[in-house]
Amino acid sequence: MSELRHIQQESSEVTKRALQLSDELRSRVEQLGLFETVQHAQENGFSYIRDPVSIEFNDRLREVALKIFAAKRGTNMLLDKDPIFEEVVLNPKLQTIVELMVGKDALLSQYTLSVRDKGARALPLHADQNWTPAPFPVHNQLVTFCWACDEFTKAGGATMVVPKSHINRRHPAPQEVKLAQGAVAVECPAGSVPFWDGSVWHGNWPRTIDGKRVVLHITFTRAYLRQLENYRYLDDAWFQDRPSEIRVMLGR
Repeated sequence: MSELRHIQQESSEVTKRALQLSDELRSRVEQLGLFETVQHAQENGFSYIRDPVSIEFNDRLREVALKIFAAKRGTNMLLDKDPIFEEVVLNPKLQTIVELMVGKDALLSQYTLSVRDKGARALPLHADQNWTPAPFPVHNQLVTFCWACDEFTKAGGATMVVPKSHINRRHPAPQEVKLAQGAVAVECPAGSVPFWDGSVWHGNWPRTIDGKRVVLHITFTRAYLRQLENYRYLDDAWFQDRPSEIRVMLGR
């Protein structure tokens, strides 16, 4: 076995151990039907939350997102722009994956939306841990969710991901970005939520079909990391009748 392959295999085993479940978290994973989702994430660095909400909820979410986009009110810091965005981040399946990937008391770092039309260009491979030098820590630092308000297909400009690239624990080199070797399309029905850890190499395929691809991008980080977005303008009155989980994820 080559030295590089040995290092990758050792890194993969260490990463899997870092994602081991407590008894309480394992019980929750099983109750929510997430066991296969977790196994796929442990093996490949990314996975999918299937059917987190009804299709009616997803349609309403898409409508709200498009209204915000059309109004040019800003496509980031969505949490307080409509109550539906709170429901999204408090979703039990999503919150269980957050704890699995970045631990308890995780912080909401970024909450934004994108709308891609026909002709939208490809996004090159990268890892989301942009401020972390290689080698990346064994314990994952952040998790990114893409709430697919529309069906994800390759022709529709779906996310591309390189399975198992998280075991490299570094950013892709320029030649690796150019070749995108091993990249696959993250394809799933509308209402699904693909997610990946901060070490996974991913980008986007270009969109070549008509219509729009509406996506919410939600990033949580471990409790000791600085958030990208700052909600300090929200006063105590805003928090008064909201669940404690909202206070925790905003560092309040």
